[in-house]
Amino acid sequence: MNHEFRYDEAQDIIMGRLHGKLDAVVAKEVATDLARLVGEHGCRRLLMDLRGAQVTSSTLEIYTIPRVVKEAGVSGSIKRAVVVAEITQDFEFLETASVNMGSQVKLFTDPEAALAWLKD
Repeated sequence: MNHEFRYDEAQDIIMGRLHGKLDAVVAKEVATDLARLVGEHGCRRLLMDLRGAQVTSSTLEIYTIPRVVKEAGVSGSIKRAVVVAEITQDFEFLETASVNMGSQVKLFTDPEAALAWLKD
């Protein structure tokens, strides 16, 4: 597995991390695990660390990732802060496609700012 999740009970936030490639297949695996944790804990906030991830998809595949995530059981009502090393065009496009599908997703390069946004 190139991803991991843990539930932080004190903050009521699911913390996630992905290393390596990010494409639709990986997004489905990650989303399936996330949906399971959301169901177990009833938590609606996610801090996802993608600083060690690279988008390896074509523009068309990036466009499909939000649909794949939704189909895996991650609803748009889950507030998702995504921390990246650098806000690239690929990550911006993924954020836009996700928001257009009805998801609450926002990109950050600063984990503390991401956490503050989730708690807001």
